[in-house]
Amino acid sequence: MGEPRLILLISGKRKCGKDYMSELLKGKLGEEAVIIRIAGPIKHCYAQQNGLDFSRLLSADVYKEKYRIEMLKYQDEMMKIDQAFFCREAIRMYKAGDFPVWIVSDLRRIEELEYFRREYEDRIVLIRMEASETVRTKRGFNFTEGVDDRPTECALDHFNDWHFRIQNDGQDSDENLMHGIMKKIEELNTM
Repeated sequence: MGEPRLILLISGKRKCGKDYMSELLKGKLGEEAVIIRIAGPIKHCYAQQNGLDFSRLLSADVYKEKYRIEMLKYQDEMMKIDQAFFCREAIRMYKAGDFPVWIVSDLRRIEELEYFRREYEDRIVLIRMEASETVRTKRGFNFTEGVDDRPTECALDHFNDWHFRIQNDGQDSDENLMHGIMKKIEELNTM
């Protein structure tokens, strides 16, 4: 497995635009980048253990929401055994070693951040996506007790060492949203 030249770690609350930014960056970076979703192996392992439809757990429909709280509990239990398990599994699952640039679209927990800092410190760029609750609600967000008050949604709220904080309320063009990040990528590529 090859080592990445650059890892973009994207964090934020539900419906703030993490996936949107990941897709924008992938489109700009092209074939040298891969999107890694830490939630991928969580859903895959949970589906296998419980006889569920993995492809439906990947979607944003009612099926996934039906199992969300139980999947979060499963993640908590697995992370008690091995805090970096799902990070390593995501890297494997998405064949990240074949790509020089990794876009981690769903950094949610301090343990995940610590793993990437420990393993790849000099190659990470930390991006926090933010959107007002009004905008998130328009995008389909609805506060769910047992989900939105868990570490998967709140653990990085008080972390402040982001390279970029991007307000994604729909006011800026895609180019403006990505401008600083792309400039940082260019700087790192010339080092």
